[in-house]
Amino acid sequence: MSADTIICIDGVSKKFCRSLRRTMLYGVRDVACDMLGMTRHLSCLRRDEFWAINDASFEVKRGECVGLIGPNGAGKSTLLKLINGVTLPDQGSLRIFGRIGALLELGAGFHPMLTGRENIHLSGAILGLGKYEIAKKFDSIVDFSGLEEFIDTPVKQYSSGMYVRLGFAVAVSIDPDILIIDESMAVGDAAFRKRCLDQINAFIQAGKTIIVVTHNLQEIEKIAQRMLLLDHGIVRADGRPVEVIASYMNLLNARILLREEFGSATGEPAIEITQMELRGGDGAPKSYFRSHDELRVIIGFKAHRSIVNPVFRVQIFRSDGLFCHGMNTERHGVECGEILGDGKIILRYPDLCLLGGDYWIRAAVLSSQYDELPIHQMATSIGIHVENEMIDGAGVFAMPCEWITAA
Repeated sequence: MSADTIICIDGVSKKFCRSLRRTMLYGVRDVACDMLGMTRHLSCLRRDEFWAINDASFEVKRGECVGLIGPNGAGKSTLLKLINGVTLPDQGSLRIFGRIGALLELGAGFHPMLTGRENIHLSGAILGLGKYEIAKKFDSIVDFSGLEEFIDTPVKQYSSGMYVRLGFAVAVSIDPDILIIDESMAVGDAAFRKRCLDQINAFIQAGKTIIVVTHNLQEIEKIAQRMLLLDHGIVRADGRPVEVIASYMNLLNARILLREEFGSATGEPAIEITQMELRGGDGAPKSYFRSHDELRVIIGFKAHRSIVNPVFRVQIFRSDGLFCHGMNTERHGVECGEILGDGKIILRYPDLCLLGGDYWIRAAVLSSQYDELPIHQMATSIGIHVENEMIDGAGVFAMPCEWITAA
């Protein structure tokens, strides 16, 4: 462990039970074992138990902003609760070197019968602030939340967005060394999310550590220096955002394919995609492009029996899952004829007019462009990164344009 490590997680595991009845039974047994000095077998799963976190190990450096992504039920919220001390691990160790400010759940720590004003004092006291400190920060908390006219209203009458506003304002007011946010900003409006992102950026510049759980990949990619991918309680990927997001998209794509039935009744597709690669205008393989570069998507396939005019399709998605573009051979008026055995087909984009960012590309083969279900498609998608230094803009496409001032 290095000197600038602020969070150290070593072999941490946490299990839960799906059955309420068995949860209570196991709880009584565990308490009895502790009272009698007997050893509990924490490394074994009992009936109806599962690992919410399974042997997680990683470190977070001081001043890092880490994005935690993964499918629903992957264990992200459980991991944050372990870091925040809300629950204890069954195995492994956690070492935290600093004060934590957390926004884990909607309205967590708020008493519904108390007003916003009273809950600020209550939450501040729970987070370790003295009466004088709370009074000193009170006006700034209310101002950040934007709830001046509702501050003396019982919070049970607050909307979900108002809950988050107040919770986030209190969490950042204690000036934490570590700020933990669990998907709470998703229910806020656009103006509030921008205010939160500005505050997070200010924390990063001040050397604070941020851990954010979110499904909004586009937003978190802008601020995170590093990402972790969690799946079934296991850390599947840890690294640069563009690489981890690509791994996440591949994981989701593979899950979609497993739920769908491709091919014939025998289970073997009549034609399958065997490979896909991206090349530049010079024919060299590449994954980093600039806006308006040439992109070639090369699709390798194998027809196990004679197929007449299959339809090949390519789709481009942004890293947050937004569908950007799709094209198939039939729509382009291209007939593939009768094919058998191995072959290749190429889709060429002479002008890749995408704004800078991360995208992923998926290929499929259909019997007709009107079929909803492909005969076969790649079990993985290829991620690409697009740089755009000359053109600034918002949205998806880098459309050539110019401003003309009126005389």
